[in-house]
Amino acid sequence: MLKKHILILFVSLNLSLEIYADDYHHFGPSYNSLGQTGLIYTPSAEVNQDKSIFFTFNKNEIWKLGTLTATPFNWLEASYFYYRPDDLLWGGAEGLYLDKGFNVKFSYKPKYKNLPTLAIGLDDFAGTGQFTREYIASTAITKSTKFTLGIGWGKYVGSSSFKNPLGVIKDEFENRPTGYSNYGGSPEYSKWFRGDSTIFGGLEWIIPNSNGTRLKFEYDPYDYNKFSCCGEGRGVRTESLRTKDSDYNFGFSFPLKDYGSVDINYVKGNTLNISFSLGITAKKDRIKRDAFKPKTEKVNFNTTKKDLFYRNLLHNLNLNNIYLQTATLENNKLSITVDSPDIKNQIQSSSRAARVAIQVIDQDENEYEIDFIDVGHILRGIEVNNLQYRVSDLNILESKIPEIIKKNTNLSINQPYEYREDEFTPIVRFPVIFNRINPEVRSHVGSPERFLYSGLGVSFDNEIQFSRALVLSSSIGATFYDNFDEKVSDPNSIVKHVRTEILDYMQDGDVYIKRLQLDYIWSPKREFYAKLSAGILEEMYGGLGLELLYKPFDQNFSIGYESFHVKRRTYRQMFDFFNEEEIDTNHINFSYMLNDPQILVKYSYGKYLAGDTGYTLDLSRVSNIGWRAGFYFTRTDMSFREFGEGSFDKGFYFSIPNDVLFKSLSKGSIGFSLKTMTRDGGQKLWIHNKLDDFFNNSNRQEIDMGWYGFYD
Repeated sequence: MLKKHILILFVSLNLSLEIYADDYHHFGPSYNSLGQTGLIYTPSAEVNQDKSIFFTFNKNEIWKLGTLTATPFNWLEASYFYYRPDDLLWGGAEGLYLDKGFNVKFSYKPKYKNLPTLAIGLDDFAGTGQFTREYIASTAITKSTKFTLGIGWGKYVGSSSFKNPLGVIKDEFENRPTGYSNYGGSPEYSKWFRGDSTIFGGLEWIIPNSNGTRLKFEYDPYDYNKFSCCGEGRGVRTESLRTKDSDYNFGFSFPLKDYGSVDINYVKGNTLNISFSLGITAKKDRIKRDAFKPKTEKVNFNTTKKDLFYRNLLHNLNLNNIYLQTATLENNKLSITVDSPDIKNQIQSSSRAARVAIQVIDQDENEYEIDFIDVGHILRGIEVNNLQYRVSDLNILESKIPEIIKKNTNLSINQPYEYREDEFTPIVRFPVIFNRINPEVRSHVGSPERFLYSGLGVSFDNEIQFSRALVLSSSIGATFYDNFDEKVSDPNSIVKHVRTEILDYMQDGDVYIKRLQLDYIWSPKREFYAKLSAGILEEMYGGLGLELLYKPFDQNFSIGYESFHVKRRTYRQMFDFFNEEEIDTNHINFSYMLNDPQILVKYSYGKYLAGDTGYTLDLSRVSNIGWRAGFYFTRTDMSFREFGEGSFDKGFYFSIPNDVLFKSLSKGSIGFSLKTMTRDGGQKLWIHNKLDDFFNNSNRQEIDMGWYGFYD
């Protein structure tokens, strides 16, 4: 009988599509209380547009639940959640238990608009597995209404369950194993889509003339008592809090423009449920800013005419925060090399430098006839690329789109130090000192006892350049407020402690040295780079190391090697070290950028800080503007038992460039990373100015991605 009702619902759903086919109107998805695109607690088949990041917080009388959700592709949604029930016991008290896990949804949207969107999803597939559940959902959209119908397994199943229809394929689908394997964190393949099934669904209606307010209604068969499975047992309030009077939930979702929503719902027939979501989508790639207009002024120097030109060029580039390294003017071409430390996009910096040069040329009243301007970029004294612009393109650029100018622009790489033969080289009096004071938020996410430990303070960053290649960088932190002293448990790791004592480092010392590192960077050969480092390398380790990188200019891959000899610092984070053995760690690194879609694949193999050997695989979606979201996992020869809870190291992260959010140009970014648990296995050094990151904007493919900022 239930299968018959399901069939009728699917037929009705598709009939509704045909009725409203001419009035089809798509409105964006919203997030449910669990941080998934969906209704109130049930998921829909939709995902948000790609390059979206949202945080959802949900509160009711049963739990507090926070979820970070990323949409790297328009067919993939991944989320990481923290769940704190108010009624379960932990440490002998209610409300202290904390669990976490990963969710993933794969969505398919047919090209024909009258067909419903389909999705398949896995919840808590790589946590402790306490809330493992799977679903298949279908969502149809009419003019102002969305209809969702789905079938679920695992913790989706409530009182209205039925025999698994997948049992007709294989008998094993009819039974679902209990418990979870290993130490949590491993995918529970043996459970997926097995056991009894249930249906769920509902609708979402845009209220007319309400600025996008939505009414949500759903059938939700969850048995909330099944969420009370963990910790040290149920509290005295469990039964009363989790009593369910109805399988129907309803509520309203109030939009916060394009940045999220506030949802007020009534669930279980007896409970008020409040959630909000906040985030950013790719509807607007970047903050709109005015086209770049060079600042120029003519300055007279008591020198020769050509030297006067060079000095005016130097002066005017400095006015625009671009720093001239060398220049040569001969025949019909001006060749310059520049350093632009505040501008991430090298198309942007080179076009700015060329336009400033044109205005300086014009100041000399046609003394020089220039047809081409070459702009090379210098990093640590190495010329990493060269762009040759046609002056005729730049003089009438208002009428040309960047794609046309791109066709006429020659992009190449020179010998690493050939720019030093240029005619004009400004005198640099080393050492050169740079200082910066930045506000700082210290945080640790992933402790078993608390979702977030955090502190507020300030960071004093200093850089001394003894030469273009030799640099001493330091970072000294001072904390004004933190809750790190609230840590009560000690690491239970049975292997060498390399990261599990991270909170001890955060607890000790109001003033600490984060880094005091001497680097020497050079290029032994074209497209080859090397770096020697020594000193305090990060908050927990100091020592010395070597990095090597091969990054072909015209290819979308790189190969690198790193080797470090380090020792663990004491918790005070000053100049002293623990009296324990030194550590050798080394890795071979490979990266490859796929073109369409832009996916960065990173693979690393070697020896980690705890002495374990294995590999790390990192996959991330990258946009032209530098938006990045990805995930990683590490597997080594350390057993699940030795690793402890989580079984192996994994997590996901995102970063958004500052120039996406703010009008001012900056190489910085805002980002966040989450891992299931900070353990000792599979841990690398946190390397400052890692070679691959330092030169990450320097090859042809990455430069070509930057033409969006040509006019800025």
